[in-house]
This record gives sequence, C-alpha cells and structure tokens, in this order.
Amino acid sequence: MKPEIHYHALHSSPFDLPTSTPLVLALVGGGGKTSAAFWLANQLRRQGHCVFVSTTTKMFLPKETHADHFINLEQEENPLIALSQLNLSDPSITFCYQKRIKSNNTNDKIKVSGVTAELIDNLKNDSPFTVFIIEADGAKCLPIKAPDRHEPCIPISSDMVIGVTGAEIIHTRATPERIHRWNTFSALTQCSEGDMIDHRILGNLIEHQHGMFKHAPEQATKIWLINKIDLVTNYQQLTQLAHQVMIQTTQLDAIWLASMHSHTPIKDVLTRN
Repeated sequence: MKPEIHYHALHSSPFDLPTSTPLVLALVGGGGKTSAAFWLANQLRRQGHCVFVSTTTKMFLPKETHADHFINLEQEENPLIALSQLNLSDPSITFCYQKRIKSNNTNDKIKVSGVTAELIDNLKNDSPFTVFIIEADGAKCLPIKAPDRHEPCIPISSDMVIGVTGAEIIHTRATPERIHRWNTFSALTQCSEGDMIDHRILGNLIEHQHGMFKHAPEQATKIWLINKIDLVTNYQQLTQLAHQVMIQTTQLDAIWLASMHSHTPIKDVLTRN
C-alpha cells in the first residue's frame, strides 16, 4: 500500500518548537547548508529561542550580521564549562567555532573549524541554549555529494537531520566534477557518468544506509531540503520528482522545496502520513 503524501505551500516556519525542550538539528549534504542553517536560526530566534550555531567539520566564518554573539573557543581550557555558564537572557543566535584556518591566499573567505559532536551532546541538556544547529558535513560548495568513510559527523543527540541538495543538479546529466565524492556517489546510487540524475538515483542516495542520512540517529526526523529551486526551469517536474522520491523511500519524514536566499525561502512541503 502506497503512503499518503500531503503537499502544501508554506509561508512561515516549517515547525513550531516547544520552548522547554533543547533540540539539535544537523545539516548534511550539499547545495546551501550554511544558508539553511542561518535561516532556521533566525526563524527560531523569532520564536524565542537561544540558538547555538556551529559545525563539526569546517565552514566559512559568517558575517557579523548573521549572529548576535561570536565565540572563539581556542583559548578556552574547558569549552563545556565556558559555554554552560554563558548568561543568555534574551533570544539570540550564537556562532561558536574552535579556530580560524590559515590560508595562503589572502583573497580567500575565512574558514573556521568547529566543535566536536560530543560537545554538542554534552551541552544539549546543560547550557543556556534551547536549539543547536550544526553543519555536520562538507561538500566543497557542490550541489550534491555522498559521504566519505568518516562523514558526516552528526551528534548522536540530534533530533532532526536535514539533507540538502542543490536543485540545479536535478534532471541533469551526472558529471564527476559537479558531484562531491563522485566514486562513492556512483557506487551508492548505481549512477554512471552521463546518467540523468532522476528520482531513482536520488532515492538510492537517500535510502542507502551509507547515503545521505548515514550516521543519522534512528529516532531523528529526516528532512530532504531541495534548495535553489529558483534555478529550475520546470518547477512542476521538480515537484513530481519529489513526490516520486517520497513514495519510493522509507527514510524521509518530509521534503522541503526552497530557495534559501529568497524572502520566503520554503515554497512547498511534502509530508508523509
């Protein structure tokens, strides 16, 4: 029996969170994880949360306007104690990182290393933060990827894992230079160079135990976020693909179709009954 799929437009936050429960959201995949992380952070700050944003890998240092507080843990002897004792009385966004990564090119954007997954697990129930948003994967700015042996680095306390894919790769021919970890991607999805990246290949990536949601806790809500829908010429074809993927997979709780740089980023949502 096929699952009943609900399809509806969304013009605000995709979820309402209880203010009493610390929540950990982890973002994996490619195609705009950082934009999604800070959009979510802003939504949740508006709902009254103290939001912690960081990475368990590396990411670009965000602009000063993206967060209310920036914390560099490089000089902290015990990061857990330092973060647990912060006094945050008002809703806010705190970006936390370990150290800046030196680059030989002075024109490069500044990259930073993040925190450990274990630190997030320990902070979840012993800190002033009510939501943790963690970029748990890297993709070299490419729209899609498969995880390597050591990836992704998802906190075991994660309540939601969001797998991100850039819409511009969907319904195009597979080429290794546009896909991060091509050899792994090809093996997991049974995709050869030149194949159309369709619902079959994307469904394989989502469903495979070493695919998009590798290392995601079993109890975590799993969302597929298709980003950059503004780059798609046939939106109806994209929504049909999303519907097909939802039917053929068992992993997903919802699919968000979005353009994270627009005023109302999430255009449509598919949920499973």
